[in-house]
Amino acid sequence: MTDLSFASATELTGLIRSRNLSPTELVRHALDRIATVDTTVNSVVALAPERALAEAATLERRLAGGEDPGPLAGLPILVKDLEDAEGLPTARGTRAYRDRPPVARDSVHVARLRAAGALVIGKTNTPPLGAAVHTTNEAFGTTRNPWNPERTPGGSSGGSAAAVAAGIVALATAGDGGGSTRIPAALCGIVGLKPSRGRIPHGPCRMPVWPQHACLTGMARTVQDTALHLDVAAGHHPTDPNSLPAPVLSYRDALRTPLPALRIGVLRTLGIATPRPEILGALDHAAGLLRDQGHDVRDDESPLPGAHEFPAPFQLRQQVLAYARLLDVHDDFTRRRDAFEPWFADLLDASRSLTPADLAAYWAHRAHLDHWAADLFDRYDLLLMPTTPTTAWPAEGPDVAAAVRKRVLPISYTAVFNDTGHPAISIPAGTAPDGLPLAVQLIAPHHRDELVLTTAHTIETVLGTPRPPAFT
Repeated sequence: MTDLSFASATELTGLIRSRNLSPTELVRHALDRIATVDTTVNSVVALAPERALAEAATLERRLAGGEDPGPLAGLPILVKDLEDAEGLPTARGTRAYRDRPPVARDSVHVARLRAAGALVIGKTNTPPLGAAVHTTNEAFGTTRNPWNPERTPGGSSGGSAAAVAAGIVALATAGDGGGSTRIPAALCGIVGLKPSRGRIPHGPCRMPVWPQHACLTGMARTVQDTALHLDVAAGHHPTDPNSLPAPVLSYRDALRTPLPALRIGVLRTLGIATPRPEILGALDHAAGLLRDQGHDVRDDESPLPGAHEFPAPFQLRQQVLAYARLLDVHDDFTRRRDAFEPWFADLLDASRSLTPADLAAYWAHRAHLDHWAADLFDRYDLLLMPTTPTTAWPAEGPDVAAAVRKRVLPISYTAVFNDTGHPAISIPAGTAPDGLPLAVQLIAPHHRDELVLTTAHTIETVLGTPRPPAFT
């Protein structure tokens, strides 16, 4: 018997393709799971059950006729509510857009998943325009961590991470603008890849500057499913002129290729963080596993550029991203500021104080980060570090002032690789004494997505795939 709640996407699509499971059965299972476990987690904000069931029935007829509907044949998926999915509204995590009508077309990303046979059953919660490391808003409420409902699943892809971790779906879409995929994955005990910048095209893109900070991606429980998603989603599209050409290899096939001996640098603090002991314990364990596999694993404490000014570079970055969000919603915000969450409206207003000098300093810092990363990758083939300095914080959000004071800012280890564009992946690395998931992060040179996936797969093979006890 297969546990449909926690089977991988690869297993589920295999069962469908062999006709041992019908797409209708799997869609109904996901919908039933939403009706039961999501009353606690609150990860799903919109549903399209009739359409998904109709598409499942159509898919069954195609399978019966001998067709191959694609690598995601019959797989129910959820879409992060910052991304368009035809027939569903895109509320963007804010009460200002809660009552929008359904959109008429998919994003490029979602269209590719549908074309591969995926069945979109609904949308997942996110903070307003993705602007937080926890997931709550006044449109849909607070999303909670399946490992402990008092804690957050992270943000901004917290709804997608919670849904995958709770066994609602095996795959959901996500996005990462400063850690928004990797942080929720780490807090929920699943896999979160931030691919190379441009690997998955944005489009249609409301604000062309956004791809300079954020990547679209997927959220899954296994590295193999993460590679499956990337095989489907990657490749150039003309609506995103900065998107990369289609890869010449299959990422799933790459997982079966033995790794050469790698030079791996282990970075613990970046000169700005003081990770909790359990985080360092998980990091040391992962480093030991890689060393046992024959890799040259060395400690390195190269600080981030500007570490001596911490947290000023992070604060400037967040202000620049807030200004990009302001430009994105400028007309609506000007006409009806009060429709947005008060804290988010204040954030947008505060971004107006940016000056030319601020922007010059921001882009100069980005250039320093590029040089810092290039120097590291002259010495190493791969980097290993924590994903977050702590396990999951309260569902209502972290105490940011305390996090700065204690040097446990949630984005300490993640935002830098959004700025440099390198592929980075968070993978589960055990459980903390308080029962919450632990994680580590791997980072590879530009465009070497297959290297982080393959190395993550070797660690996952040893450590396994955790499940939240209450939802198993």
